[in-house]
Amino acid sequence: MRAPIRIRMTAWYVAVLALVLVAVGAFVLVRLRSDLTDSVDRNLGPAVQQIATGYRAEGVGEFRDTSATVLSGERAASQVRDGAGRVVAFYGDPVARRPMRGAGTVSLGGTDFRVASRAVTTRGGQRRIVVAASSLEPVDRSVHRVLMLLLVALPVALLLVALAGWWLARRSLAPIERLTSKAEEIGPDALDERIDVPATRDEVAHLARTLNTMLDRIETGVSEQRRLVADTSHELRTPLAAMRAELDVSLLHDDLTPAARRVLESTREEVDRISATVDDLLVLARADEVGLAAIHEPVDLHDLAASATEPFATLARARGVELRLEGPPAPVVGDPDSLRHALRNLVDNAVKFTPGGGAVVVRSERHNGVAEVQVIDEGPGIPADLQDRVFDRFFRVDEARAGAGSGLGLAIVDEVARAHGGRVSVRPHIPCGSVFTLSVPALPERSST
Repeated sequence: MRAPIRIRMTAWYVAVLALVLVAVGAFVLVRLRSDLTDSVDRNLGPAVQQIATGYRAEGVGEFRDTSATVLSGERAASQVRDGAGRVVAFYGDPVARRPMRGAGTVSLGGTDFRVASRAVTTRGGQRRIVVAASSLEPVDRSVHRVLMLLLVALPVALLLVALAGWWLARRSLAPIERLTSKAEEIGPDALDERIDVPATRDEVAHLARTLNTMLDRIETGVSEQRRLVADTSHELRTPLAAMRAELDVSLLHDDLTPAARRVLESTREEVDRISATVDDLLVLARADEVGLAAIHEPVDLHDLAASATEPFATLARARGVELRLEGPPAPVVGDPDSLRHALRNLVDNAVKFTPGGGAVVVRSERHNGVAEVQVIDEGPGIPADLQDRVFDRFFRVDEARAGAGSGLGLAIVDEVARAHGGRVSVRPHIPCGSVFTLSVPALPERSST
């Protein structure tokens, strides 16, 4: 948002101004040459008329005297040609020794001259052409001098304009940058904040009011969504508990047929899965409302990992998966229930996606003031382009994984980690699988003894 827009605005401003200045400069040069040339013509026209009149009256002597009097331009010259085009008299610059033919701007001896002529008839009845010329070198010097001044002044002017444009663009965009910075600070956990509306009646104030109106709608929608999730989850817990109890009672009867028992056991598994999803929704609803780290007390991540791993031992053996717990104590300060829930989700995820014959390792570590638990599986792994998205709510990598959960487990792990000032990450495990790492600040050594 910031520097690129200012640069583009300044660049466009300078580019447009440069085109305007170049056009104006070109017009000035053309107009200057035209005016100076017209000035030469205004002097040359009457001069050649007087020279022609003197020559007709008094001949060659008067021609030279009049030329000396009326010709004042640089390298001025005059001549008289006969009917055959021969020069019979000349005055001034050496170019007059040769016939000066043409009118207007004529190149004579490699130099441009303005040329004017008059036809006269002498007293003896001879027809002659009187020609006067004046060099355009003064005009060229004046135009060149102005051109040099423009070539020096225009870059300086453009530089000053660029600096002024940058300052103006920065000042103009400053209110929008403040709005943008404030909008960037307003996240899902701070939807009650609003953007300060400037005390003006311009587009910036309108933008601020529009953003605040949008935030009002977003806050209302998110609040209603969270309330719906929480209320629905609470309402579902009681019937699910009743269904689970009824299924447990039914499974205790010995007179069930094998087919009926399989159906009831399958239904019991589905009820457990729905109950876990409801529990996850309640956890996320609590995280949105008050946060997850409600209790702060010294706990050991290794002990929490052990209690989170224990319920999956039977499932791991049934699937032919080796489940191991390793590592030293890793004391932290936090909410034991939230941390245990997060670790349980990581272990559950690892056991479900590790094929038979594989292993799941739950390892605690402590280093550089950080306590962490790594959950290493030998499953299909997470594609590199999806590793940042697996912690989003309801995100599942593919259809094969979709049936294994609701896509909330890893989102809860991320919420718990951030509530404790830590983070959760995933990286590939060689040769196959993934390594999920839950890291939180460790309890200082002197406080853990």
